[in-house]
Amino acid sequence: MSVTNERDQALSILDLNLNKLSKLYKECYLSMGKGGLLVYAQDVLEKKIPNEDNYRTKEELLEVFDSPSSQTNLVEMVDNYDPKKQGILTLITSYSNATFFVTVNLK
Repeated sequence: MSVTNERDQALSILDLNLNKLSKLYKECYLSMGKGGLLVYAQDVLEKKIPNEDNYRTKEELLEVFDSPSSQTNLVEMVDNYDPKKQGILTLITSYSNATFFVTVNLK
């Protein structure tokens, strides 16, 4: 499966579970502060919906990425999202660990 197909399929499954994810984002933000979900596409494709264990603070998310440009992009996203309306999703694919940073509009 290509990177884009894996990404698109995982995002489609997550979209079907947006109500659960919205609740999760709000609860995790209140308990941990700004951050985002760190999710592996393969887990989502195997129907493992993210939970509070997938939520990372901004500092925890940054530790995962070595690339300065990735860190810069992620810092900007995390610093600028509205946690009442949005969440940040870091999706890592199984194909060469390609990573996508996604802003999720909450319900």
